Amino acid sequence: MSDDLAELDAETLRDQLKQARLQIKKLNRETELFKGIIERNRVASAVKDNLSQIISDSKSELEKYMNLLLKNCPDIILLFDRQDRIVYCTEVFLTLCRIPAFGIISGMSYHDLFYEYAGPEIAGNADSIFRNMATDMKPVTKEELIDFGRSGNPRNYTVQITPMVDEDNFSLGSMVFFYDTTDILTAKREAEFANKAKSDFLATVSHEIRTPMNAIIGIANILKSTHLNDSQMEYLRGIQNSSNTLLNLINDILDFSKIEAGKLELVPEYFSLPELLRHLKTMFELMFAQKSLYLSCIFDPELPRAVQGDEKRVGQILTNILNNAYKYTKKGGVIFRVRLDEGSGEFVFDVEDTGIGIREDAIPRLFTAFEQLDLVRNKKVVGTGLGLAITKRLCEIMSGSISVRSEYGKGSVFTVRLPLKIGSDADLPAEEGGDVIEFTTENARVLLVDDIQINLEVAEFMLNCFGIEPDLASSGKQAVSLAREKQYDLILMDHMMPEMDGVEATHLIRGLGGACAALPIVALTANAVSGAKEMFLANGFTDFMSKPMDNADLARGLQKWLPPERIIRK
Repeated sequence: MSDDLAELDAETLRDQLKQARLQIKKLNRETELFKGIIERNRVASAVKDNLSQIISDSKSELEKYMNLLLKNCPDIILLFDRQDRIVYCTEVFLTLCRIPAFGIISGMSYHDLFYEYAGPEIAGNADSIFRNMATDMKPVTKEELIDFGRSGNPRNYTVQITPMVDEDNFSLGSMVFFYDTTDILTAKREAEFANKAKSDFLATVSHEIRTPMNAIIGIANILKSTHLNDSQMEYLRGIQNSSNTLLNLINDILDFSKIEAGKLELVPEYFSLPELLRHLKTMFELMFAQKSLYLSCIFDPELPRAVQGDEKRVGQILTNILNNAYKYTKKGGVIFRVRLDEGSGEFVFDVEDTGIGIREDAIPRLFTAFEQLDLVRNKKVVGTGLGLAITKRLCEIMSGSISVRSEYGKGSVFTVRLPLKIGSDADLPAEEGGDVIEFTTENARVLLVDDIQINLEVAEFMLNCFGIEPDLASSGKQAVSLAREKQYDLILMDHMMPEMDGVEATHLIRGLGGACAALPIVALTANAVSGAKEMFLANGFTDFMSKPMDNADLARGLQKWLPPERIIRK
C-alpha cells in the first residue's frame, strides 16, 4: 500500500515538475517579449526625444529667419490683437516714426497709434475700416497719402487691413500692411508726362510738316488742271511723287504713335475684297513698270466678294508688303497670291519677290521699329524703317499674323494671314460712283478759315470746283465776326492759328446761339495724331478733315454736311 502511495506521489511530482517547467518556459517567453516591448519603447522614446529636439531646432531656425525677414522687410507691417492693441511691427515703422524701441508703443490701440504717428485724419479713416471689418471679417484695401512720423513728407501707400482668424474662424486680431507706391506713382506720372510730350511733339511736327505739304500738293493739283507741256507735266509728276513719299513717311510715324499708345481703332465694315485687290493691282502695275519689273497677280477665282474688316488697314498691310517688295527688287519681279485657307478660315496673302533677300540672322530684327537691315546695300532705299513694324502690329490687332521666308541674294516670301469674316453681296454698301466730283452746288454759303494765305487759295480753288464761292477769313477772330454777321451752311475751320485758334473760335461761334448752335463746323487740321478726332468732337466741331485734303475727302464732307437742297447731281 505504501509502495503504491509512494509511486503515486512520485508520478504527481513528475507531472507537477513538468507543468512547472512548461510554466517557466512560458514565463521566459513572456519575459523576452516584455524585454522587446521595453526596448522598442526605449527606442521610440529616444526617437521622440530626438524628433522633438529636431522640431525645436527647426522651429528655432525658422523663427530666426522669420525674425530676420520681418526685421529687414522694407514695408510696414503692424499686428494687432483681439483688443486692437499693437503686438508687433516691422523695423521700418519704428524708423519712419523715430520710435527708439517697440516697448514705447507696445499695447497702444490702433487709434492712438495712428493719431500719434500718422495724424488724426488717418486715425479717423482707420476707425471706419476697423469697425466695418469687425462686422464682415473681410480684407480691406485702400490708397492713402500718409506722413508717418508727421515729418512733413507724406508718401503714397497702398494699405491692406486683413483679419487674422483661426481654423474655427475665431478672431485673433488683424494685420495692417502698408506698401509704399510713391516711386511707382511718380514713375507713372513721368511716363504719362513723357507720353503727352511725345504726343504734343508729334502733333506739332504733324502740323508744321502737313501745313506746307497741303500747299505743295494743292498747288500741284491746281497746276495739273492748267495747260502744261510734256516737260512741265513730267516735272509736276516729280513734285507729286516726292510729296506723296514725304506724306507716307509722316503717316508711318503717326500710325506707329497711335499703335504704341494703344489708340489705333479698327473700323470693321463689309467691303469688296476683289475690288480692293484690283485697286492694288492697278496701282502697283504702274509702279513696277517704271522699274521694268513684272507683277504677277494670282487671285483665287473662288474668293468671296464681301468680307468684313477694316478695309483701310487691310489695304495698308498689303500696300506695305507690296511696297517693301518693290523697294528691294532691282530685277525680275513679284508674284502676289491671294487665297482662302478652307482649313483655318483665314485669308492668305503671299508676296514673293526676286529681290536682295534677307540674311538668316537678320530675320528676327525684320519687324523691329526704326530699323533697316543691311544699310550699306540699302542706302538708296527711302523709308522710316516703320513699314513692316506697323504691318506686324496691324496683323496682330486683327488677330492675324505675318511671316517671312527668305534666301539671301535670291528673294523673299512674305505671308500675311487674316481672319476676315465672309459676308454676302447684300452686306456691301451701295457704290458711290467712280467720279470724285459728281455734283455741284447752288448758292452754298461756306466760310473758309485759315491763317496761311496759300492754304486759303488752294482750298478756295478746290471749293470752286464744286461751284462754291466761299467767304475767306484769315483768323479765328475774323471768323467769329463773319459768323455773327452772316448765316452760313458750313464753316471749314483751321485748327492752329495765332491769337485765337480754331477751338476757341468754334466755342465763341457756338455761343452766338440760334442757327450757329447747330451750324456744321468742320476742322481742317494738320494734327493727325491719336486722340485728335475725339478732341475736336468734344470741343464743338461737327467733323474734321486731315490736311493735306484731296478732292475725294472734300466731296464726301460737302455731301455730308451741306443742306441737301444745295447739292445738284450732275
